[in-house]
Amino acid sequence: MNTNFDRVATETLQSHSSEIFDNITTNNALLYILKKKKNVKEVSGGKSFTHPLYYLINTSFKSYPKLGVIDTPIMDDKTRAEFPVKIVAGSLVMSTVEEAQNAGDKEKLLDYADDIKLAAELSMSEVLGDQVWASGSVADDFDGLQFLISDSPSTQTDVGGINPSTYSYWRNQVTTASVTAFNTSQEGISALNTLLNNCTFGRRGPKTVLTTKAIYGLYEIGLASQIRYTNTELADAGFLNLQYAAMPVMFDDNAPASHLYMIDTDSLWLQVLKQANMKVTAFEQTHNQLSKTALMYLVGNLTTGSRRTSGVITTITG
Repeated sequence: MNTNFDRVATETLQSHSSEIFDNITTNNALLYILKKKKNVKEVSGGKSFTHPLYYLINTSFKSYPKLGVIDTPIMDDKTRAEFPVKIVAGSLVMSTVEEAQNAGDKEKLLDYADDIKLAAELSMSEVLGDQVWASGSVADDFDGLQFLISDSPSTQTDVGGINPSTYSYWRNQVTTASVTAFNTSQEGISALNTLLNNCTFGRRGPKTVLTTKAIYGLYEIGLASQIRYTNTELADAGFLNLQYAAMPVMFDDNAPASHLYMIDTDSLWLQVLKQANMKVTAFEQTHNQLSKTALMYLVGNLTTGSRRTSGVITTITG
């Protein structure tokens, strides 16, 4: 048995930490968009993730008489939403017997390590794809999109340490009117227009539309007799997309049924602790079987600094 196997395997895994993250973000539309907008933020440390936000205008700015006294208030016009750190982790197990079988030459060792690395990537990809869409119903899950863009934001009591039921500025927009004829009448477009208008405040507003594959199909059929514009960069990356009001419209397999989201991606970050970004521990001998085990982990969370500029249509059935 090659005693250097642990070092070779571990270095193979650890040397690809950033590559693993890149590979993961291309497997999911929401994660891919966050990466392309450079909204995957590595944080050096801290007990939580914070996201700056402005919630008041400076009241001194107004019209004055020619010799009027200009107000000089000390404005408490900004704060920070605070989100807890969340952990996504898993184990990598190597069979001692397979380790011995692959110890003949360096290439076999690297092939075996690469196989384990690929399996870890795929598993972490599936979990992160779910986590960024989490609803907040499970305590250890990320504060995912269904939590940050809620079906009922006025009933939430704590999002990033701020109470939306008290502070209306900290609620996302919601369109609850049922859409039952998306592609055979103007119901669907009317709902999209209503949500977009509600989410838009001056230059701030949603930048991306994400929905289910079924609703994406309804929207596409509705455009059958019209010119369709697509984002070439997204298409080249493997994401089918259409356009609505200059925004890409895409489907994500993790989107909940009957829902369509308009997302202000300028204020949506995936924050990750730098020292816990796809790290892999050393392999250690398992005490009760012929195997060695390492752990792969990521510590992060989805955060936002503006909820009112994003929104959701909750009932699209046809």
